[in-house]
Amino acid sequence: MAVPSKNRNQLIARHTALLSFGMRLTAALLLGTSMSLVLETVSPAFAKPTKTVESSWEKADRTLKQQVYQVNVGVIMKLKDGQFIQLSDLSPKYKLPVFTTSPQFKGWRVLSYGSAFPVRTSKSDVTYFLTSRHVVDKAEPTVKECERFFSAMRLFAEQTAHGRDIDGRYRELQNIVNWSQTKRMSTAEKALYNQTVDAIWDCYETYLSERVDPTRTTFRKYLGIVTVLSDISYFIHPPGPVSQAPLKGHLYRMSNSAPNEPDLALLTVKSVGISLLDLDDRVPSEGQEVQVIGYPLESDQIDQDSFNYFTPTFSNGRISRVTPRTLQVDATVAVGNSGGPVVNIQGKVVGVMARRARDNDTKEEIRKFAAAVTVSCVREFAPELFGKLNSTQ
Repeated sequence: MAVPSKNRNQLIARHTALLSFGMRLTAALLLGTSMSLVLETVSPAFAKPTKTVESSWEKADRTLKQQVYQVNVGVIMKLKDGQFIQLSDLSPKYKLPVFTTSPQFKGWRVLSYGSAFPVRTSKSDVTYFLTSRHVVDKAEPTVKECERFFSAMRLFAEQTAHGRDIDGRYRELQNIVNWSQTKRMSTAEKALYNQTVDAIWDCYETYLSERVDPTRTTFRKYLGIVTVLSDISYFIHPPGPVSQAPLKGHLYRMSNSAPNEPDLALLTVKSVGISLLDLDDRVPSEGQEVQVIGYPLESDQIDQDSFNYFTPTFSNGRISRVTPRTLQVDATVAVGNSGGPVVNIQGKVVGVMARRARDNDTKEEIRKFAAAVTVSCVREFAPELFGKLNSTQ
């Protein structure tokens, strides 16, 4: 079965990124190095020369380069009659997703992407990958929207059949919706298409939404008639050529989206023997130099060969603020860095990159004003995996 790989065309972000449902993702190497020396001090009473111990980013990065992965969340959806479903448009009135159908399988549809890394835990039967919740939580809502759309289409077909065959009317509606993918529409056809997709979502809101159908009895009735089948997968791409098969991840745990919850998720893979990153229990300090490692989308723009391989980008910065739940970092981060590790010069993880701040006036993200989830939050998130570990020993 085909798995998602890279494509240089996916440059659409946030809500409109759903329209690039089947596009593939890329990342490229942007390696920054700096040097730091740790001096071993001796008593002045001894005339021995001072001994230097090498501890450099260049040395750490040679290992870290192979320990940060790109994660793509893909989905396959189809109806019970075997028609495959694609997300193709947004409705004019509500800006809600419009789903088309096709008899051809067009591969996994990538819904979101980000960074992830294998982390040492107290268990060794599987390998655990840390990432961000918002990297892996896009698939379920999309499947739910798809179920709503086709359930409402079926009810709308029943309401507008006017004594004709309901199944025939349902297929007619599908055909009109599919115009967005199968033909260049005339002005009249475009008007009918817009009217149809808006009417389908109006039908959902009027008859099937939780507001009017709190027990979901009517909704489940029509969902049972159309039956949307889905398969959600988490593809974890190791650094190296794209010809390498990705690891198949399974969702172990994901935080909820409440404001007081850490933006974290854990995936598992059956593979063992993967080089693991260690969490550092020592609380970092303001001014400490760190690196953010991940797969920012912008790397693709400056590397013409990036579609041939997966290679993480390294961004240097310093910790500018430390609180129990958040590390503020001034390294350059971008879309795709989420879920990647923030590491110290010893190569240990001090945080998991989560988000960037936004300008209060323009609402645009600020590149060098990022936040990472602290190690203490990671341990609280999965105490059965991290509670007994002590990385400082």
